Order: sequence, then C-alpha cells, then structure tokens
Amino acid sequence: MGDGGAPRPAGRWIAIALILAAPFIGLLYPQWYAKVNPQLSGIPFFIWYQFAWLIFGTFLLVVVYLVRGERGSR
Repeated sequence: MGDGGAPRPAGRWIAIALILAAPFIGLLYPQWYAKVNPQLSGIPFFIWYQFAWLIFGTFLLVVVYLVRGERGSR
C-alpha cells in the first residue's frame, strides 16, 4: 500500500509460503524419522535427517531472500 509499485502476484507469495513451510513439515512429526537405520557414516538416521533439514532449510531461506529481494531493490 502506497509503495507506488505494481502489486505482487499472489503466485509468488504462495510459492514463498510453500518453500518456507517445507522444513516445518519435514520435521513436524518425529515418528516419521525416529529410527536408527539407514545410518550415514555411523550416524543414526534420526540425527542426520534433522541436520540435513538444517542445511536444506538454510538454502531455502537464501532462495526466498533472493526471490523476495529481487523486487525490493527497484
């Protein structure tokens, strides 16, 4: 409102919301991933699955920042 630019498409906001919801959904229900196997270099699945989401979630935040910041710089 009042920024003078064209309105942002709703599709972009839906895509951003889905991207940001992915880590939340992936870690929402621990019974899905509370197991020992498959192990990765001796690390139980429960541990490395959460760590993988941490790294992937960071990557997703960078993607959202770039998509969102693309419009804000003009």
